Amino acid sequence: MRASTARRVAVAWRYDVPLVVGLVVLWALLWGSWTPLTLLCGLVVALLTTQLLPLPPVPLSARFSPVGVVRFLVVWIGLVVAASFRVAWIAVRPRPVRRNSIVLVQLRATGEMTFTLATLAIALVPGSYVVDVDLRRRRLLLHVLDTERPDQVERERAEANRLEAMVIRALGSKQDVAALGDAVDGVVRTDSVRVPRRPRDRGAR
Repeated sequence: MRASTARRVAVAWRYDVPLVVGLVVLWALLWGSWTPLTLLCGLVVALLTTQLLPLPPVPLSARFSPVGVVRFLVVWIGLVVAASFRVAWIAVRPRPVRRNSIVLVQLRATGEMTFTLATLAIALVPGSYVVDVDLRRRRLLLHVLDTERPDQVERERAEANRLEAMVIRALGSKQDVAALGDAVDGVVRTDSVRVPRRPRDRGAR
């Protein structure tokens, strides 16, 4: 009995608590308010959602980098503020928007939770929104505002990949971090290993 209770508590701390915290943060972001009343309402909604509509547990990464989380939040908030001023200028400037673009972004996160968090971070930056998500291929389609030149499209794609990389460095698995080129203990990158070439058969022509 004690073993089963301890197991349920461990599962709750690993899956339910992060889910509730994430839902509360999402609720506050949607309302644009961090007051105690907003957080309390978000907590109530999160608890009702998780208890009345239970979902299968989503496997989470065992990595958590506080430095990576702080770095991501600082950069992401800066991007949100800068993009908000940019969108406001587009709305009031005399020249109209001549062209918008649909941008295909190839993400690299293998975990569903990391992929979802990266998608949310990209979608919440003003000036673009997610049109379609291909979870199997890890792809996003972004509608980007005011992209008259090809370099603007490439800049938006690079910015999305940069945000995803910061999410991976903060919360992603060791394999995902190693795929970015970062050194991770216990993980050896195999993409840089050269395969020896087969000796050429002298008799072949």
